[in-house]
Amino acid sequence: MSARTQQRGFTLIELLVAVALIATVLSITYGSYVVTTRSAQSCKSRIALSEQGRVTLERMTRHIRCSYGGSDSDRTEDDQTGSDQTETVVETSVSYFDGNAHAPNGEILSFVSTSGLREEKGAKDGLFKVVYRFDRRRRELALSLSRFVGTAEGTGKRDWRVIADQVKSVDLAFFDGEKWLDRWEFEDKGVLPRAVRIELGGENESLQRYDYSTVAYVSCRDYQSEEQTQTLVSVEK
Repeated sequence: MSARTQQRGFTLIELLVAVALIATVLSITYGSYVVTTRSAQSCKSRIALSEQGRVTLERMTRHIRCSYGGSDSDRTEDDQTGSDQTETVVETSVSYFDGNAHAPNGEILSFVSTSGLREEKGAKDGLFKVVYRFDRRRRELALSLSRFVGTAEGTGKRDWRVIADQVKSVDLAFFDGEKWLDRWEFEDKGVLPRAVRIELGGENESLQRYDYSTVAYVSCRDYQSEEQTQTLVSVEK
């Protein structure tokens, strides 16, 4: 019997089965990787959106707490004599605090603020004109910050800086000591609000949403009693 060297190779079927198994393993691995990556991106986007809302709300609260309503020298007194008594009317040419979440021009907050603006570029202690504008179409919240010179506001062009995008809603309410109001006009009230309630909502392309709300107390306002402060906390929308 002559010796033979027998060599055995893979059949076509065996090769096809091996390729199919490898393809299956790779498909499962890639699918798991894609799902994990998308989940991580979604989580990262949600965290970024939520962080933006939190930082924006903190900034607005800090500015409002440092609101400035003018000094006695900024006001003039006018005596109006009636039939029975003389009424003293305090007038000022500067609107120190105006707020309206549904303002036609989008400028939902416009007020004068003191210190507490150190995180803003170029801003230190002093008086600043702070204006927040909400563009509902672009879903952007922008901030204008400039030095306040103590005169009536001119019509010059503002320097706007977008501080939050993907903003779905901004709602404001102003507390006068007894009830919440949907707008505040310093020219009409003559004083600052005691507090401002801010409700901020955002939503990205993936319909991920955040909702933040807080009450910003105006620090320079003097509360007359503890009972009044409790009323502020308990009053409903």
